[in-house]
Amino acid sequence: IGGALQLTTGNTITDSGTVTVGGGMSVNTDANNGSIVLGTLAIDGALQLITHGSGNATVVNDAGLHFVGSTIGGRLSATATTGNIIDTKNFHDTLREQYLGSSLTVAGPSSFTTSASNATIALDDTTNALTGAVTLSTRGTSGNATVDNGTTALNIAASTVGGNLNLTSGHASGITDSGTVTVGGNLSATTDANNGVIDMGTLAVDGTVALATHGSGNATVVNDSGLELTASTVGGNLSATATTGNITDSAPLSISGTSSLTTI
Repeated sequence: IGGALQLTTGNTITDSGTVTVGGGMSVNTDANNGSIVLGTLAIDGALQLITHGSGNATVVNDAGLHFVGSTIGGRLSATATTGNIIDTKNFHDTLREQYLGSSLTVAGPSSFTTSASNATIALDDTTNALTGAVTLSTRGTSGNATVDNGTTALNIAASTVGGNLNLTSGHASGITDSGTVTVGGNLSATTDANNGVIDMGTLAVDGTVALATHGSGNATVVNDSGLELTASTVGGNLSATATTGNITDSAPLSISGTSSLTTI
């Protein structure tokens, strides 16, 4: 398809060969918990995914992935083979001559993978709502990842980020992890509303760790080696543990509550 492609069905949408689209692509299952499974895409433009009910979505593009106005009722698995993964709010939809709404809403777990070395993940629209656990995978020392989950709690599942990892949530439950979060570069975690907390107990960060909590939010971090804290502001209490190394700082720390620093 030289231009844009729009697909709609009340069941499941799959592919059985390479689907090449010169423009944007909109894929919608509007009934029967329909899923989307598109594993051989070659899209140059933006991608909109909408599934009905608990329908899942799996997409693999031969280049980058540019998400707009997508709502997934189940799981989302997204892979960019040779490019970056990004999102954009208010992208112009040439198919229906309108502007799309909030960027990326996923009711179930979501997985984002960039296969190329030093390709990045930037899901930084403040209206994102990734409700389930989020898995991130990048390669290379410049393979950075950024996730802003708006006012939704952010749970990072077992992930490997080759570069820096930047996380933001405005929910009271803040930012947590549910598996080992491996970061080749630096980690920055911020809660920007509702006295949100940071509770990341299975970190494997090689670089520095920067923490910022909103209001009276507490912060708890446990790293598998040493722990180098850089400029951080914690409105509540701080609990920091280095499992096999030292705890150091490389910039001022501002902790309003109590501080507990432990080397094991």
